[in-house]
Amino acid sequence: MMGDTKDPRAVAAMDAWSDLKGSRSHHEQDWEEIARLIRPQRGNFTTADPSLPRNEKPFSSAPIVAQSNFASGLYGTLTNPANRWFELGTSDPQLKTFQPMLEWLDVCTSIILASFSPSVSPFYSQTASLFGDVASFGNAGQMDEQPPGERRILDVTLSLAELVVSIDGYGRVDEWVRRFKLSASAAARRYGFDNLPERIRDAAEKGSRDKFVFFQHVHINDGFRKGLIGARGKRWASIHVSEEAAAVVRHSGFADMPVLFPRWDVETGESYGRGPGWIALGSARRLDLTDKANLRAAQRAADPTLLAPDRDVIPLRGRIRPGALVYGGVDPAGRKMLQTLDTVSGVPLSIEQRAAALEEVRDAFHWSLMQLAGRTGMTATEVIERQEEKLRLMAPHMGRVQEEFLAPKVARRFQLLLAAGQIPPPPREAEGADLTVEYTSAAAMAAKSAEGAATVRLLADLTPLAQIKPRVLDRLSEDDVVEVLAEARGAPAKLLRSREEADALGKARAEQQQAQELLAAAQAGGGIAKDLAAAQGAMEGAA
Repeated sequence: MMGDTKDPRAVAAMDAWSDLKGSRSHHEQDWEEIARLIRPQRGNFTTADPSLPRNEKPFSSAPIVAQSNFASGLYGTLTNPANRWFELGTSDPQLKTFQPMLEWLDVCTSIILASFSPSVSPFYSQTASLFGDVASFGNAGQMDEQPPGERRILDVTLSLAELVVSIDGYGRVDEWVRRFKLSASAAARRYGFDNLPERIRDAAEKGSRDKFVFFQHVHINDGFRKGLIGARGKRWASIHVSEEAAAVVRHSGFADMPVLFPRWDVETGESYGRGPGWIALGSARRLDLTDKANLRAAQRAADPTLLAPDRDVIPLRGRIRPGALVYGGVDPAGRKMLQTLDTVSGVPLSIEQRAAALEEVRDAFHWSLMQLAGRTGMTATEVIERQEEKLRLMAPHMGRVQEEFLAPKVARRFQLLLAAGQIPPPPREAEGADLTVEYTSAAAMAAKSAEGAATVRLLADLTPLAQIKPRVLDRLSEDDVVEVLAEARGAPAKLLRSREEADALGKARAEQQQAQELLAAAQAGGGIAKDLAAAQGAMEGAA
């Protein structure tokens, strides 16, 4: 049984939510408009209950389409599941060429990539939603958790309406609070029946579908001591709180930040960023108003308001149907008794104005750079140039997404799998070495392919010259050429032998070739001696 006294930790978590929620109100006003015009799946940032459905509908779907294409472009560029979009590496220069280390890194990369597959985690579907939030609001939050007794890792993209964050002196997110609702039965399954306040336990026993408010507060654990057991031994403290009775229902911790909060464009000292949706917001508003006005004007033109002198003129209760006979529509002199209300001639807002607003929205989402599918007549060089232009324009922002989302996501997944015994031990020579995340996504490979293409062009240019001056080829390091091309093409490390193995094979091949030459020379020498002996015998017989 739980007492009626409010837990100070629960009060602190709820106060943290209120404080952080109030400090971002100036962002939420813009987010509401962005949600209404660009991303209708989200919203209700300024309401008491974010779970309520939205009733407002935009008049133009063009901003929604532009945002969706941009988010899909980010997804395909950074985390396409059809590609091997990252690899583990090391910062140790000696281990970078140590073949057992390279093979171990390759195995670990495959295991981590498999943990992102749909059979283990909803990472890819949830990340598509995350990129939609980043493209629209410039912020997104995704948490991962392994429920007790399950073999799955649950990645969940959270709504910004239920998540607030704070940053430290270096601009890094170091605290977040989530406010969400659970039914009594769901809360009992998640936190345990006995850990809930009495009112929620009663609701769970009755099978009530009423939902209750919970908070999760995660922050730096100032009492962290390495080696301690329990929450005090974790770098990040996590407290789950029930608003009912202000009770703590779970107190735990994490070795790594469980919620990642990537941002698009962030000013110094700001907790929240701004995305392409914020840039497109002004034009999206104008486009929405333009379409609304044009629809109303078209409606008035197709179904104009009728002016009548009195009620007796139109006996059909004000409705005139095509082909109908209207008594009293003209007077005995033939003058019309009905007239339409003339408001404005033509459409008030031109097609050119609408097209200008639409173009501005598309420019904010890099529409022309994202739309390569279905185009004909483009050479391979033109496609590469457009890809490079796209990456050049978005490189600073994609770099932040990699820094704040993808790199810590891979690092945390590695730690989860290591703790579960899914990661094999590294080579003895590599124990204690630092690991890095190296991106091999479409964005990264586009940059590396330029290095590989330059290497191929250099070889093509040197080949004719080497026929005249063989010394030219002596300037090339064949091992470096192979490694540069393998990295540029994204070949797995297990395809290449180490330099030492290649040297040993080359030495063995040279010795075998030398032995064959000696044997051939010996055979040739024996044949000559035999011929000489035969010739000498023939001469003696003739004498």
